Amino acid sequence: MKGFPRRRTRQRGAALILLAAILLLGLSWALVSALGAATSDTAGQRTRNAQVLAEAKAALIGWLAANALDATENNPGRLPCPQAWADVGTANEGRAAGNCGATAVGWLPWRTLGLPKLFDASGQQLWYVVSPGWHLPSAGATLVLNSNTPGQLTVDGSAAVALIIAPGAALTVAPNATQTAAGCAARSQVQALNLPGTPPNPLDFLECQNATTADNVFTVSVVGNATNPVFNDQVLAITTADVLPALEAAISRRIELEIAPVLKTVYGDAMWGTTATNPAFAFPAPFGDPTTSSYRGQTGCSLTTLSLCQGLLPFNYHSGSCAGDPRCTSDTITWSAPSLSTSGGPGYLPSAPNCYVSGSMPICEGYYYGGALNISMANAAADITKGLRTFTVANHTAVGWWWDWNGFSWVGPYALSATPSRSLASSGAANFIAGASLPTVSTWGYYYIEQSRPTLSDHPILSASTAYTTGWFARNEWYRLLYYAIAAGHAPGGSLSCSDTGTVTCLQVSNLADPAKQQAVLVLAGRALSPLAQSRPSPNLQNYLDSTENLNGDSIFVQSTVNRSFNDRFSSLSKKP
Repeated sequence: MKGFPRRRTRQRGAALILLAAILLLGLSWALVSALGAATSDTAGQRTRNAQVLAEAKAALIGWLAANALDATENNPGRLPCPQAWADVGTANEGRAAGNCGATAVGWLPWRTLGLPKLFDASGQQLWYVVSPGWHLPSAGATLVLNSNTPGQLTVDGSAAVALIIAPGAALTVAPNATQTAAGCAARSQVQALNLPGTPPNPLDFLECQNATTADNVFTVSVVGNATNPVFNDQVLAITTADVLPALEAAISRRIELEIAPVLKTVYGDAMWGTTATNPAFAFPAPFGDPTTSSYRGQTGCSLTTLSLCQGLLPFNYHSGSCAGDPRCTSDTITWSAPSLSTSGGPGYLPSAPNCYVSGSMPICEGYYYGGALNISMANAAADITKGLRTFTVANHTAVGWWWDWNGFSWVGPYALSATPSRSLASSGAANFIAGASLPTVSTWGYYYIEQSRPTLSDHPILSASTAYTTGWFARNEWYRLLYYAIAAGHAPGGSLSCSDTGTVTCLQVSNLADPAKQQAVLVLAGRALSPLAQSRPSPNLQNYLDSTENLNGDSIFVQSTVNRSFNDRFSSLSKKP
């Protein structure tokens, strides 16, 4: 796809998802029997309404998928609000309101969905209800919306995220009628509109069970009688099973485009002593209940302990006020005492160096004798790669001086060229190093070297703020559904390499591009699947991943076609060139 702009790629992805949604709904005739209707409705009316409702449902799922793919969407997966009543009769008629109340009810926003204005068999516009948690309730609101988010509408005892309703013709209370639906007052509907202006009373279009929205309880199954019908709403419920396949496909794509490139560079940069070609990756956290895990990485990943090379993304963070969040710690960075090592010669250290910390500045100084000598002062920050951290390279500096004994007095100081560098250790520590070459002296010399301790902080990808382009990922808690695996050689302190020939030490994912070259992968665990009896939250991985091969803790994985029994979606985090 070289040469194609990113936007065109996204548009194509959105079109494919929309097409898939429409194809999945192509057999909409089968829905007819599930749609509630009054006994006076004809089969033709029910069929006409079924077609219109199915068309609206396909468009709604397509809109959700396309919107979720938009890199500027901070709440991927949200559904549009009903149209604003104030826009009726204006050029904006049919457009979704920017935000809506706790339970949103009104006309279907047909223009927003790319539809013509849709009417049911009685000539009434379709009504539309959106669950709390699936739309923006106020201006600037944000959501926590992912594969574990339930629909909060109840339709005949089952959960739904949205309803589309064909209201049917106005029902009139028969003369002297006493029979009405349980809990509803007798009412003759008047489907007259006074728009724009005062919104219509839902009771004049929808029956009592569906017009009273405060309890989020709706129905399709009320039965009236021929002389006194009490219900003719034709209701199509949209469930999480309907919308999540399209949403998860979109989120997997956004993880591939927006999240994976950032994660690859966290410890894949010269500032950590690595490169983008040969990166290190943070240690995975042990898999456990994602709602209670601390998300702290564990060390020990190696070719003989491959199960320690995978688990949850180490998505922990630091704060002065954790408020009981198990991902949060108020601990400060722990630094080791500085130490000094030597190499080369012919000079040597006649006595142990004097290493200490002054304020926050690690320092080593002492005598050397007999000629030139290389010195390296190390200072380690503990547990860095058990999470996702960063610092500003300019914060880590090193300086030094040296003196020469001429037989009578010390001559100097002379500036010593000190070079700062960094490396990652298998213990999870980050080593901050100051190196220098001591000049030749005839007899005695003296050295002094110091370096700054950089300010280490949480990586911005951990932030849920809308100020960051990746904020949607943390805010909507998609990390709770992400499995993370790294090749043993790319663990901190490892060789920063893996082999894709002979004995495979890279990760291997069948049906992924370059299947045997994966340095690290992400697996988006989709919604819980009923055929696998998956239940969440859970500390058991089999309630998240769907294949025996993906559950056994080795370095081989399988990507299969998404279906009723498999919805693991793999993204390459990094692969061998």
